[in-house]
This record gives sequence, structure tokens and C-alpha cells, in this order.
Amino acid sequence: MKNLTKVFTILLALFLAMGFCLTSADQAQAKAKNVKFVVVGGTEGGPEVAAEIMAINMYLGALDYRMRTFHVLKGKYKLKFINTLFSSANECLTGVASGAAEMTFSGPHYLEQLDPAWKLGEAPGVFESWEHFMKTMNTPAWKALHEKTAREKGITIVKWMANIGNFYLYTKKGPVKTMADLKGQKIRFPGGEGFAKALRAMGTTSISLPYTEVVSALQTNMIDGLLTDMFGAFYYFELPRYTKYCILQTWAIQPICFVVNTKWWESLPPKERQAMQDVFDRIDLSMFFNNAQAGITQGWAANPKTELIKLSDTESAKWKKAMRQGAADVLSGIDPKLIEAIEASR
Repeated sequence: MKNLTKVFTILLALFLAMGFCLTSADQAQAKAKNVKFVVVGGTEGGPEVAAEIMAINMYLGALDYRMRTFHVLKGKYKLKFINTLFSSANECLTGVASGAAEMTFSGPHYLEQLDPAWKLGEAPGVFESWEHFMKTMNTPAWKALHEKTAREKGITIVKWMANIGNFYLYTKKGPVKTMADLKGQKIRFPGGEGFAKALRAMGTTSISLPYTEVVSALQTNMIDGLLTDMFGAFYYFELPRYTKYCILQTWAIQPICFVVNTKWWESLPPKERQAMQDVFDRIDLSMFFNNAQAGITQGWAANPKTELIKLSDTESAKWKKAMRQGAADVLSGIDPKLIEAIEASR
């Protein structure tokens, strides 16, 4: 009887101890601060239907794991993926700047609402490659723009993740070996007066059109071609079915970055902020996207139904000149030091 009582007492003590541990864990989890990452649409961990979603998932997965397991962060923060708070990427950026959320992803065409200089990031003929872009971002002039955006607009860029695709021109009329071969073609562009002016300088009719209408416009001959990136061309629009020719001349790149609310970020204890920053510093997706784009490009060249066209050096120079003429208005009013840094980094 005494032994039975002793066993019961031990079991009761273990049960109470386990209950205390579980309660403590629940309380610790309840006290963890939510870190809200906001995005429009998309599903956390869902199919990577867009290049930017794949990049985001890589960083969010690593950040979530570190928050849950690393002793500096464990029990203090809980990453929350939210895709219903805002209705556009611009709103997501504004929401993070105002402190309504802590994190989102962005790019030059969103950042330009904070400072017009950021529109240079995707202007035609400005950046030749991801390497050119990153070399420029590390110049004193562009570092100062990063600091200004953080100080005055409340947005800190913690990582430029990758270039999610060069813009090329795709058309079903060709072959296009010279600028004259484009004359009269109707080309859809992704927005921005710089692209429109460059296309017009090449003798084409530039057409602004929602991306959801591109395929039907190609089928009905409303457009002959379009400017888009290789990932969108292959996976989203399935352009090998509609446009035979891809001209391998870079019009612009598409850099994307991970951004945070400056006030929140700078309020974190230094060790905790560094523990999060380590996630971004240790992951580099740029080579993955470069290699993926190269693979799709090779596939386009190997496909008997499509043709990859590389311009001559002389013709390429003409195209670049037309692109930069189209971007002239974009460059006006921008701090000359920023433009000088771009040219010096070529």
C-alpha cells in the first residue's frame, strides 16, 4: 500500500511538473511578439508561381526557423505571414513605413513612391546586369540614398535578394536582326514612360496593357510582341506558343529587396537584430536566378519552334542608345551623383 501511495505521489508530481512546463511554454509563446510580413495574394509555402514568391519563401522559411530555435530569438518573436491586410504592393510598402506591419518585399517601381531616384532601378538602358546594379548600390552615393530612405521614409532595405529576370523583347514577327526590322510592330510594355519612348524611338507602336490581357492580345493580333522577363515569358505567358522570336538584348533588370520598418528594426536589441540580419546575409539567391534564367534562355534557343536572336555589337549599341534616350526624362531631376555612380560602375 505504501509503495502504491509512493508511486501515485511520484506520478502526480510528474504530471504537475509537465503541466507547469506546458503552461510555461504556452505563456512564453503567448508573450512572443508578432512580426508581420505583408504581401498581396500568394500563400505561405504555396506553389512558387512567380520568381519573387520563391525568393520570399526562402528567406521567410529561414527567418521563421531561426526565430523558433535560436536562443537569442526563441520565444520572443513569432513570424506572421499576412496576405489580406493590404490590396496592393504599394500599400504593403506604405503599411510597413507607417508601422502597421514590420516586413514586406519591394522593388524600385514600388520604392519610387518614397523617393523618385529609385525609379532608375528598372528604367530602360540604365542597368546592364545584376552585377552592375549591386556594384552601384555599394557606392557612397547610393548608400546615402538607402540611409535617406530609412531616415526620412521609415523603410530600411535589409537585403537586395536577386534580379528576378532581365527584360527582353519577344515578338511573333521576325526575324529581328536590326532596329528597322521592328518598324511598325505593336509592342506591349510593362508600364513607365521610359519604355514607351524607347519603343517609339525604335519605330514601334508602344501599347500599355494589363498582363492578364497579353495572351488574348497576341492571339487576336492586337499586339505583335511584348517586353517581359524570361521567367514570365516561359512560365506565366507561355510565350513559346505565341511568339517565335526572343531578342537577347537587356532592356532592364528587376531587382527585389526585403524591407523592414526602420523604427521597429532599430528598436531591437543589437544581438536580436543581428540574429535576424544573419539570415539575410547568409542566403544569396542571385546565382540561382542567374542560372535559372540562363537555363530557360538555352531552352528557347534549343526549341525548334522558337529562335533566340543575338544582335551584332553595332546594332546592340543602337538599341542601347534608343533605350537611354527613352530614359532621359527619368534621369532628369535625379541627383547627378547617383547617375555618375551608375556610369562609373559599368
